Order: sequence, then C-alpha cells, then structure tokens
Amino acid sequence: MVKSYFFKIIVVGDGGVGKTTMVKRLCYGKFIPQKITIGTDLAMYDLTLNNTLYKLQLWDFAGEKRFRFFLPSYCRGADACIFVFDLTRYQSFPSLQEWYDIVMQNTENLATLLVGSKLDLAIDMRQISPEEAIEFQHAHKIDDYIETSSKSGENNRHVFETITLKIVEKRQLQI
Repeated sequence: MVKSYFFKIIVVGDGGVGKTTMVKRLCYGKFIPQKITIGTDLAMYDLTLNNTLYKLQLWDFAGEKRFRFFLPSYCRGADACIFVFDLTRYQSFPSLQEWYDIVMQNTENLATLLVGSKLDLAIDMRQISPEEAIEFQHAHKIDDYIETSSKSGENNRHVFETITLKIVEKRQLQI
C-alpha cells in the first residue's frame, strides 16, 4: 500500500505577481492567463514523490489589499506557505514583509518557500536580484528560494515538490 498525506498550502503575495498562473500551470500543465482573484481560489493536486502520494490543497489567496483581512483565518491549519513576488515589479518585493508578518502571526511550525515569478521576463526586465531575494530568505528564515516561470513552466513543478519535501522535513514524517 502506498502512503499518502494531505497538506494545506497557502500561496500569498501582491496582486498580479503570478500566484494563480503558477497554481494553474501545475494543475493543468499549461499557461492560462488570469484576471484578478477574488478572495481565494482553491485547487487540489496529487503529487507522487518517492512512492508516496501527497494530496496538496492549494489556497491561492487574493493579493489585493481589500481582501487581506481574510488571510489570518485562511492561515489556520496550514502546513506551508509560498511567498510569491514578481521579479520584474520591484514594489511586489518589499510588500512581502507584510505578507510574512500576517502569515507568521497566524501559523505554527510552517514550511516556507520564497518564489520569484515571471522568470521568462526577467532576462530583460528584472528588478530584484537573486542576491536581494536570498538575503530576504535568510533574514526571515524561509526554508528555500526558487525562481520560476508559469509561462514557460521552468521550475514550476519544482516549487511544489520542494515545498512538499519541506513539509515532510518539518513534520519529521516517515516516507
């Protein structure tokens, strides 16, 4: 019999950074342009790693300020959080502090991942260097940092494999 685990993962960051396209790329295997998320979108994804099935419940939280007051209640029971910023839009980076503060005040023993999105555009339009992102990651004790592109698919699945393995490590689960 194959072992299986169920994990709740919240995905946060400013509006327009690519959270929804990242989740949709994982679930549907292709780039699907998106409009604004209202409140939160919920997606399920089954990920098999090392003969273990992980059922990922992905809570894609709206980035607009008017929805932020919902976030503390959505954090309850979360196993992990993916903090997303847009590599090509500087303002999305400093606002990570507010996202981080809200999430960390409302969770315990959380696996965390910092994700720089829109890597496909970063060649010509990058505004946040890898060094700046890694500095933020280390200063906030975020478990890992990955750059990804929902458009090309580069590192997309890797984001979700990494956060899943970080949860396993934090929870000291036997796989």
